[in-house]
Amino acid sequence: MPPNSIPNDIYQYSLLGAYNSGLKEGGPPVAFLTNHGTYGVGFFESDEDEEDEPNDMIQVESVAYTLDRDGKATPADKQDQMPFTMVCVFQPAQRVKPPAGTGSKRVKEVFDRAGKNTPMPYRITGQFKYLNTKQKTYWNVKGSVFGYWIPSWQKEMSGEALTSCFLSEDKKVGGRVLDFETGEGACLEWAKCGRFHLGFPQDPEFEQLDI
Repeated sequence: MPPNSIPNDIYQYSLLGAYNSGLKEGGPPVAFLTNHGTYGVGFFESDEDEEDEPNDMIQVESVAYTLDRDGKATPADKQDQMPFTMVCVFQPAQRVKPPAGTGSKRVKEVFDRAGKNTPMPYRITGQFKYLNTKQKTYWNVKGSVFGYWIPSWQKEMSGEALTSCFLSEDKKVGGRVLDFETGEGACLEWAKCGRFHLGFPQDPEFEQLDI
């Protein structure tokens, strides 16, 4: 079985530290994602001199969406490139229905017990009382949050704690998640990652960075 078809193995391209240090161009195209996963998050490329924030990416059921700075979601072009992305074939191993009002702090506690030192893909679907994203805040909205629990040792490589994006049920809006509270009937699913695959940029600029 090839690595890209093993459930919950994470494929990551580049380092978050490299992205934050300015390597925000290039990377694999959206068409590349379907060979490595069904769900994922990341950033689309942007000019380093642009004042606007780069668009976020969320992949749901093998379809990638671009989330602009206003929270509008649209299907991404297959040629759009991502200088940083994390994808996996998501197959949940654990499923619970948290009480209404469950926030990100409580979910972090659950994952800290379930796998303190192991990265884990996770998904929350259903009703949210509120969702605070980088783009805007949503109230009483239905949709999906997908992302990864990142252990502390992996912070500079992949992110911090809950690294995720939101896509509304109608797939029209979303954003990079900062905080949330679940509503009635929401479902939380997750699984442990067995293998982590890291692809390094081959650009000369990568070797010039101080990460």
